[in-house]
Amino acid sequence: MKHSNNEKFFFEINKDKDNFFYFQLKNKEDKILLKSWQFTNKTNCRNGIKTVIRNSKNEERFEVEQIYDKKWMVRMKTVNSKTIAIIPKEFDTEEEAKNFIEDLKSLSLKTPIVDKTK
Repeated sequence: MKHSNNEKFFFEINKDKDNFFYFQLKNKEDKILLKSWQFTNKTNCRNGIKTVIRNSKNEERFEVEQIYDKKWMVRMKTVNSKTIAIIPKEFDTEEEAKNFIEDLKSLSLKTPIVDKTK
């Protein structure tokens, strides 16, 4: 049974030790699936989440490449080819990486956001 987006993923906003904001996409088991870069303020961090949601619908925004030990990695890029998020998981096959990209297409503005900075 396929889960609805609201059951499957959520974004989490955090602050690092240097007071920079960042977000992570997590699954319902609290596993980190995607990490952002740092943002100087929460508004830009929230805009970064919207950028990920918007770009998740376009396969051209993903870069899948083979790395060491025949593992695969995925990066998400903007229209101007800047990396906006990395997927910290290494995939065993290219097909597994592409299936993950398909899962990300379910992200929407209704995807929950948990703000851990409050």
